[in-house]
Amino acid sequence: TDLRTSGWELAISWNDRLENGFSYSAKVNLSDSRTKITRYPNNPTGSIDTYIEGRYTGEIWGFTTVGLAKTDEEMANHLATLPNGGQNALGNDWKAGDIMYADINGDGKISAGEGTVDDPGDKTVIGNKTPRYLFGIDLSSSWKGFDVRLFFQGVMKRDFWQGSTYLFGAASNGQWWSTGLSQVSDYFRDENSWSVQNGYQEPNTDSYLPRPLYKDKNQKTQTRYLQNAAYIRLKNIQIGYTFPAQVTAKWGINKLRLYFSGENLWTGTSL
Repeated sequence: TDLRTSGWELAISWNDRLENGFSYSAKVNLSDSRTKITRYPNNPTGSIDTYIEGRYTGEIWGFTTVGLAKTDEEMANHLATLPNGGQNALGNDWKAGDIMYADINGDGKISAGEGTVDDPGDKTVIGNKTPRYLFGIDLSSSWKGFDVRLFFQGVMKRDFWQGSTYLFGAASNGQWWSTGLSQVSDYFRDENSWSVQNGYQEPNTDSYLPRPLYKDKNQKTQTRYLQNAAYIRLKNIQIGYTFPAQVTAKWGINKLRLYFSGENLWTGTSL
């Protein structure tokens, strides 16, 4: 394949020293790039599952989510707007707690079409996994032998489709591959759920996740569960003290600095 990457980079720095001897500096860099596929002869059908000539790398194709049906009636009303097959191309037995997908191409059904650029069904480009707008922030200061340095690094834009049992808990690979992680326990439950009927849990119809099933019909790549992988991380912090030269010279030492250094101490992200 032939690829063309283009982008830009910006760097700004500031250094200053005050009359009282306090000195400080700030350095910021920001860059961005994208890669376009200019030639790829191995995809004559234009399949959206691989490189596509004339498009950018990293594209995420998926369905647009209307919402999570809170009742059987809401799901029935949604399916009634899809007279040419409903959502049967993705699965069956649609009920409360299941995903309602949007009919993007207006053909009265939800499907992935032929899976090509010319016929993607109801799939569109919903994101891109390429890291965009990479940045670094380097801050430092010193005064009377003490010094502090903080270095931040991050990505301002990146889409990520997680899509495994680590997010959904249960999938079509069966119960023995299920992962009951407490961090993603916000499942749909109503009065028909086994745990509610047996008094173990309260109903949760405003959940983030669909009802857990050993099927993948609710786990199709879609806008509702597309993750924002942007982040900022404190890559390094150093706090130090340099002993006065007139003191260390008596010990035969040219320079002596005592410091604390920490790596990756904090990360801010909605992922």
